Amino acid sequence: MKTNKMRFNRLLALICVFALVFVFAGCKSKKEKPQPQKTEFEQGMTAKDTLAVKELVDKFFSYAKSKNFDEAAAMLYRNDLDKKGEPQQLDNEEMAEVKTMLESIPMVDYKIEYIKFDEYYANEVLCHVIIKKAEGDMPDITTKMFFKPVDYMGNWVLCLTNTEYGDKGVVRPDKRDSVERAYRKQQKADSEKK
Repeated sequence: MKTNKMRFNRLLALICVFALVFVFAGCKSKKEKPQPQKTEFEQGMTAKDTLAVKELVDKFFSYAKSKNFDEAAAMLYRNDLDKKGEPQQLDNEEMAEVKTMLESIPMVDYKIEYIKFDEYYANEVLCHVIIKKAEGDMPDITTKMFFKPVDYMGNWVLCLTNTEYGDKGVVRPDKRDSVERAYRKQQKADSEKK
C-alpha cells in the first residue's frame, strides 16, 4: 500500500512540475516582443511634429476633396533626385500626373492609419482613401495612399513615396500592422494626457 501511495505522490509531483512548466512557458510566449530600437531622429520627435505632419496631410486631402487638385499637387515634393535627399517641388509633368490620379479617385473621405518617423529624409504616412462609404454589410471601399514627410530646414513637407518616383516606403509591408497599433496606442496616450 505504501508503494502505491508513493507512486501516486510521485505522479502528482510530476504532474505539478509539468503544469508549472506549461504555465511559465505560456506566460513567456504572451510577453510582447521587444520593439526595434528607435533611431536618434525618431527619439527626438514630439507631438508637435506629429501634429505638423497630420495638418499637412489634412490640408492635402482638404484640397483634394474640394477638387482643388492644383493646390493639392503643389503641396507635394520628391526627394529622390539627389544624394542629399533634399525635397524638390514636382515639375509640371509630375504635377499633371498627380492631378490626373486625384481626378480619377472619387474621394469621399480619408483616414490616417499611421505616421512612422525614422530619419529626417525617410518617414512614412499611410492613409486609407475612402472611395465609397460602407452600406449595409458592405465595408468602405478604400485605396491606400502613402506620403513621405521630410523635415526640411525646420519645416515639414510631403514627398511622394510610390515607386513611380523611385521611392520605397520606410515600413516593411509585413510590419505595417504593428506600426499602426503603436501609432494608435500613442495617439490614445497623448489624448489621455490632455
